[in-house]
Amino acid sequence: MVRYDSSVIQQLADALYARADSMVRAWTLLGALAGFVVGGGVGAFAFRTEGAILLAVLAAVLLALVGWSVGTRKAFFLRLAAQTALCQVQIERNTAAMASPER
Repeated sequence: MVRYDSSVIQQLADALYARADSMVRAWTLLGALAGFVVGGGVGAFAFRTEGAILLAVLAAVLLALVGWSVGTRKAFFLRLAAQTALCQVQIERNTAAMASPER
């Protein structure tokens, strides 16, 4: 029979937090890359080289901010799941302490 092990839930919470942090970085990087490519393409089509570079950089910054925002919102739910799991571990500890005959 499988026994309760709170360290498994702690490992899950740690993994969820790590995934949340990497998700924010990944969405930010993806936004910056997409902005650079799209901005550079539009700039090359519409302007000279200097204008294309400036537009690519501005689009990269703008879409990096959008990507950061999306990543942050998605990461929130991973962190919420981690906190919910940790809350359940704490409830178990509190319940076990109250049920202890030493009390």
